[in-house]
Amino acid sequence: MHVDSDNLAAFRKQITSARSLDAQAWEASRHLVNAAHWPMTLHALVNAIETSTVPDTIKRSLVEALPPEHESTNRIASTESLKHLTGLPPSKALRALCIFFGVRSKPSSKWPLPAVTADTIDVLIRRHHNPFDLLTQENPASVLDLGAGDLSFAEELATLYEPQLAAQSRPLIFHCLDRLHPGSQLGGPLHAHPLRLHRLRSRPGLQFRFYGDQDMFALTPLEQDHRLAERYLIVTCWAPATPTFAYEPTRLSPACLAEELRRTKGESRQVRHGKESALEVHHAGRSLLFPPWKFDIRGPLALLELMATRGALCVLGAVDSQVFWEILSQLIEDPRVRPRDLILSAQNVPEVFGDTYHKLSALPIGGSCLLSDLTPLRRTFPSVLHRPADRTAAYRFRQVTIQRGALFEGRPASSTARRFEGMAEETPPWFLTLVPEPVQTA
Repeated sequence: MHVDSDNLAAFRKQITSARSLDAQAWEASRHLVNAAHWPMTLHALVNAIETSTVPDTIKRSLVEALPPEHESTNRIASTESLKHLTGLPPSKALRALCIFFGVRSKPSSKWPLPAVTADTIDVLIRRHHNPFDLLTQENPASVLDLGAGDLSFAEELATLYEPQLAAQSRPLIFHCLDRLHPGSQLGGPLHAHPLRLHRLRSRPGLQFRFYGDQDMFALTPLEQDHRLAERYLIVTCWAPATPTFAYEPTRLSPACLAEELRRTKGESRQVRHGKESALEVHHAGRSLLFPPWKFDIRGPLALLELMATRGALCVLGAVDSQVFWEILSQLIEDPRVRPRDLILSAQNVPEVFGDTYHKLSALPIGGSCLLSDLTPLRRTFPSVLHRPADRTAAYRFRQVTIQRGALFEGRPASSTARRFEGMAEETPPWFLTLVPEPVQTA
């Protein structure tokens, strides 16, 4: 493929410079190109090249010149192509490309990782009514809270468990993410209050971190800086957002979703509110302002995958009925509960879910059941997140416990869960405890 000589000369100069600008990264790049690590490096490097801003002709030529997964860099068939593109011999060329395109050695996490198996989690959850009691049974006692909001759940959990863990000379690791910008004028009461933040950061036995203005599906920068653990004992999400998780994009077309949002929410447009972007929604004769991402649809599959790959145990609390049935449609093996372009509603969920709907609807407040006792669980889940090569393993849930209600005695809860008590028009929410496990593929 012809590459413009001026573009190529400029690119070669940048690649050569990359070698000398970061001596530590250059030294660390050695293991990236050896035979053992090359398959993973290749995947990351191709992604980095294809999403870069270098000219398209250079992108395509580079990807074609990279050695395949099964070849070590000592037996590169495309030596001449790499040398032509970079001006460097093959091994040095690949190392320089890794540095230039930001592919780095994966750092070891400073946070301890849970070694507990899904079998052990399964037994403990069956034995303990309160899933958060797992913190007192297994190491490390670590929690990741997605969409942490006003941090009310964080404070309640820390108040309940930090003293117990301190008596065992064990810290409680608690990391919280929320997409709201701390200084935003949007988002109503869901911002983290400075006094609550101060109290959490001041607890001696609590290793607390809060990351505001943080998309839960864009965690790479936090990982690279060791600010997040790769995996936690428990991952939680309280009141999964609607419409974000109320519709599954893999079964609902963009046109169907757009029409449903217009029908239920009203016309919307992106505007400026002071110095920040906002979503203006015209609903029931009123003009309302929300964060600009309010109508971004990610769906249950994205949330379930994120939680399953981040936690040994997954907890979803205060799940409203709309989000609950959409999540449930992904947890059940029978594909008939995932009808194409059918918006789930109070009118059609009895027909879609059949006997499972009637049994779950009969659960009293505080009642619980295993989903597998009602219907077979889904055997494997499709990946919808664009994750690094080492996080693409198939997964499933070996156990799903469903409970009816927002609040349970002895358990911490978010302020959103507590608001359900005063919502006379809302149906009681749901509480789900899920035990993930990897699926062995051929």
